[in-house]
Amino acid sequence: MADDRPENQPSGGLLGMLLSPLRAPQRVFGDVESIARALLALQHDIGERLASIDLNAQRLASGLGDLQAPLDRIDHTTAELPKLKRAITERMDAQREDLKTLQQLEQAVTDRMDTIRDELHTRMLAVEQDLRVMHTPIEQISRDVAQIVELLPDPSTGPLARLKDTLSSS
Repeated sequence: MADDRPENQPSGGLLGMLLSPLRAPQRVFGDVESIARALLALQHDIGERLASIDLNAQRLASGLGDLQAPLDRIDHTTAELPKLKRAITERMDAQREDLKTLQQLEQAVTDRMDTIRDELHTRMLAVEQDLRVMHTPIEQISRDVAQIVELLPDPSTGPLARLKDTLSSS
């Protein structure tokens, strides 16, 4: 406060006290003026920042508009999911039933094949047994036929040859 008074005025006293209220408006005016300058600068900064916010908000709104179509597709797909799940479940149940039927058929075929195999095995054992039984008589017949062939006269000479010549010349 001592700097606010002119240099040629004496300090203190009654006059300083009386002039003090007159100096207060000048100080207030200076303070108001610096506040006003600060407010103008702040207003300018706020204006720039608001413009930036407006630009970003426009970009965001534009981006949100671009997202609307995919969001609609997602909503549509989400709404279709229960139907799709139901259809898949029904299809899987039908395939499960088909699989049960195929397994039953496979078991029936396997059982039938086992029965046929057992029957064939039993019959083959019987045929093998019959062949063993017949083996000795067949060998005996084979030996008998060989002896008969040895006992037969030579067909190129004798009565058979004459008969052959007689029948073939006519």
